[in-house]
Amino acid sequence: MGLGKHRAGQLFSAILSTFQRKQHRETFEVVMNLFLAGQGQPLPQLATVKSPSAVSRFFNHYSWNIRAVIRAMRQHALDELERFRRVPYSHQQRLELIVDMTSLHKEGKFEQLAPWIHHFNGVNGVHLVVLYLCHGSRRFPWSFLIWRGKGQPSPADLALKMLIRLPDELIKRHSRVPLVLADAGFCSKAFLAGVVQLGLEVSVTIPGNRVTAQGRPIGQVTRQRQAITLPGLPDLQLWLYWIWLSSSGDGTRKKRYVVSTLNVVPDTIRANGRKRWRIEALFKTLKSRFGLHRSGQYTKRGMLRYCCLCFLSYVLCHLEILEDAPASSKIWPDWRAVAQRLRQKYCGLVRLSELRREIQTIEAVLDSVLLI
Repeated sequence: MGLGKHRAGQLFSAILSTFQRKQHRETFEVVMNLFLAGQGQPLPQLATVKSPSAVSRFFNHYSWNIRAVIRAMRQHALDELERFRRVPYSHQQRLELIVDMTSLHKEGKFEQLAPWIHHFNGVNGVHLVVLYLCHGSRRFPWSFLIWRGKGQPSPADLALKMLIRLPDELIKRHSRVPLVLADAGFCSKAFLAGVVQLGLEVSVTIPGNRVTAQGRPIGQVTRQRQAITLPGLPDLQLWLYWIWLSSSGDGTRKKRYVVSTLNVVPDTIRANGRKRWRIEALFKTLKSRFGLHRSGQYTKRGMLRYCCLCFLSYVLCHLEILEDAPASSKIWPDWRAVAQRLRQKYCGLVRLSELRREIQTIEAVLDSVLLI
């Protein structure tokens, strides 16, 4: 199927080629028509061209290869990052590897998902640890792992696992060492040591009540850019900074401490801290526009497939934005408008079938009214 030379079209075509059966390709297009509506409600019951039960079977039972879909997404991400690396002055921008956790609230009984559903930070549901790659204007969710509760690998352990699995070509082709950004939930000794062992730089928020190797609380340090070591990490030289965050309530400011392997001026650490919020923007877009939190799938396979196609929707829209806007543009995109434009391009036949059915329904209603 020819979908043009645009980046999003190339990726969509590559994804279609991973489906061996026509029935699966057609259902995939119906599913993407739901995601790319940009309404944040890609629910099977809203499908009309295929029955809701067929959409549910596509997620939970059909034997299509989600790994092939992931490989296609990653290859296009690598190609795009390589394309950006050849842009003049791109070497001045460091590749950022941002890790964080997002929670998908669950209510009701999901017996097959029970091992994945836990209570964390006030939310009962499935909790994803996500790795997000950012290089200049290029931003790609790379992978995610599911936290399986207490007694299992921690979010920091899962994040380190994803970093270890990154391909060498992604890390070694950059003139500047990539930087790992994370919040205080990822400041464990194992995570810090593991990131440094991988040859990466790291900046991570740290609680003020943590103590240095000398027993001094972090919160009692009075000078920025202070060299410190942490207990259990005597050979790891870190630098301590802090930033002030404005409270949304009474206008007071909160102090947040940051440890980093970078020995730089505090303004650079503050700039890196702002970049970390990009992953929060990712989570907001995935939920509000592509319905990441609306998965009603009842099997692990269905849940993983749903999340992957949600991420795919974001990547397709991001590639479309890169096609239309200059790399220097800082205007926040209208994700709904971009998604619906892609919906018309790549799911147009599905959309036309929906409209024809709606027209037939309206005509039938009008005929019945006219007969009265």
